[in-house]
Amino acid sequence: MAEWFEETFDLNIFQERFQVEGHSKGKTLRGFVEVAEPRFVAQVVRALWDYRCTLTDYREEDTEEEARLAEWLKRFANELEAASTMKLEDALTDFSRDTTLPKLRAAIANDLVAEKPDVALDRVHTYCVKRFRHLLSERGQPVDAKTPLHAIFGAYGKLLRDAGEVTQFALPTLRVQHKLFESLNEARNKRSFAHDNDLLSVSEAQFLIDCVLSSLAFIERIESSRSQSEDDIPF
Repeated sequence: MAEWFEETFDLNIFQERFQVEGHSKGKTLRGFVEVAEPRFVAQVVRALWDYRCTLTDYREEDTEEEARLAEWLKRFANELEAASTMKLEDALTDFSRDTTLPKLRAAIANDLVAEKPDVALDRVHTYCVKRFRHLLSERGQPVDAKTPLHAIFGAYGKLLRDAGEVTQFALPTLRVQHKLFESLNEARNKRSFAHDNDLLSVSEAQFLIDCVLSSLAFIERIESSRSQSEDDIPF
């Protein structure tokens, strides 16, 4: 069991946090279902079912019962995915025709769902650079390729301020976000797989990425409101 989880999901299934009910294989698996990110649990449950179906001795002889179990597992996995609190779609969008974007978003999602934020850090940084460069380009302000992330965000935040697209209430938040993206830039350069670094701890990487995703979701709401306002302008 330990080898299967390690080889299939690079996961130590017998880590202490999954043993809330006990240390047996069954209780450890139930603990994993209870504790881990629901989307990840759904992936694992489907993979376990597929593996089980390769073992003929474990199939139900009654075909109707086998079909019932398969349908139950499908519903359970779908419910798990729906229960996820990780709203990646609110923060990460296909904002341009850049063909690398879907792959980049998928890679970030896979790492975060698998609870590997330390691994995702470099790709999250890449996404942010792409997003804010695109936003500035749309406003006629192309950015030099060597400009660091926090400076790109600073230029974008200045445009929002000058255009009155955020209120005085939100401006202090934008300043905090500038420091956030500076921290992400620093973490990417010194504590991610971007270079030969010691990785940031999982808890710190998760905290940093959670903050970044919340910020990106806020930006997407601003941009959505802006687009709607432009659409309402009569010609």
